[in-house]
Amino acid sequence: MKNNEKYIDQQGITIITPIDPAKDIKGLYSLLNKIGGDINNNSIIDFRQMKTIHYARWFIMDLAKDASGNLVPPNLVYSGNFDGSVEDHLEELLRVSGDGIKDIYSYCKGFPTADNASNQNIFEYWKAHVYNNQLFWPAIRGGTVEQIRGEGELRDAIQEFLNRQAAGGGFKDLDPAGIHGKIKDFIASKEEFKWALQARAKPSFGWKLDYYGRLVGRLLLVVILLPVILLFLLPVWWLILSRIFEKKDDKNRKDISRSKEFDALLRNEDQVFQNQLTIYGAIKKPYWYRLTTLKMGLWIFATNGKYRSDKGKLSGIETIHFARWTLFNKGKNVMFFSNYDGAWEIYLSEFIDRSAAAMNLTFGTTVGYPQVKFLLWKGAFDEQAFKTVVRNNQYPCQVWYSAYPYLTVKNILNNHQIRKGLDGSSEESTADWLKRF
Repeated sequence: MKNNEKYIDQQGITIITPIDPAKDIKGLYSLLNKIGGDINNNSIIDFRQMKTIHYARWFIMDLAKDASGNLVPPNLVYSGNFDGSVEDHLEELLRVSGDGIKDIYSYCKGFPTADNASNQNIFEYWKAHVYNNQLFWPAIRGGTVEQIRGEGELRDAIQEFLNRQAAGGGFKDLDPAGIHGKIKDFIASKEEFKWALQARAKPSFGWKLDYYGRLVGRLLLVVILLPVILLFLLPVWWLILSRIFEKKDDKNRKDISRSKEFDALLRNEDQVFQNQLTIYGAIKKPYWYRLTTLKMGLWIFATNGKYRSDKGKLSGIETIHFARWTLFNKGKNVMFFSNYDGAWEIYLSEFIDRSAAAMNLTFGTTVGYPQVKFLLWKGAFDEQAFKTVVRNNQYPCQVWYSAYPYLTVKNILNNHQIRKGLDGSSEESTADWLKRF
């Protein structure tokens, strides 16, 4: 297993490419729906052969508007969460399903024609349309697709072994240490699971230097800027400005009601135990204030998410596998992607219960959001209004792929602790370890 040899990071990418107005967009819808309708067995994109992709989605973004009501031209959006480098990820997409990729992007403006659609030209095209992550959060840092799948299979194999042994009386009169020993012997006898007796690789010194160096830089920045922030921005001036602009918003505020049919969204939800969320917002005017507020909120949120919430919880929410915020349309719009466990209704309720203020600070900067006061209050605390706004701004994904659709975040964390009980890195007692089965 590669995780035993080298620590591998996870990344997220957003590629937004304009759809060629000369092409029939219905053909692109049809192509993407064909892929999404048979995600694991279609002949266009062979996700089964892609070993480093955790989640991937393609969808057509049409009818998006900015705060002035100007339509954003239709775009094709690709969002991926993967192991390793961006270059390796894009290379895998082309190596495994190059023809399908070319078919999809042939509908996009400026995509290399058949005569010059070399991998290098396609790489350059993609990279010209990559949008930076304002915040990227993985639940299981260092947890690769190979590791997550492998540890799931390991847990199932041990559970089957335990069931057989218990049925046959194989554990009679054995204490926890004895049962643990039998499990280790069983795993050692299976060539396909011997990797589990060795701990996965830890981050290198260089990785830690970069990681903690960035954290120290952020903390120093806060310390240096704190007097400036307190004196010029918060809590007085920025909050005063917030109330001025919030009251202007209230004059033009409309009742929050269902603005579109949700059938396309509902058809694609709850097919497996996981779901995806794709929503966009138009950043309100004045842009300089709203965009600064949004970036500050995401910067604070990112510091917490990247450097603190690394045990499967994002602000206390235990169901999110990956989450990402991305600005587009020259900073006039923002998009949020997540992959999560369970039902949409419960997921949104968790955000309200645990992160309503954070939602207000970030998405409170967008058009149509429930009324916010002083940046943090009200807003998402109005549960039904918040959920209606999310639905109104949610896009259905024509293509959505999960590498492990039946594993929850809690499953993944539990499976990893089981593996640690075999490789010697667990801090649990043997009795507590056995309770994980």
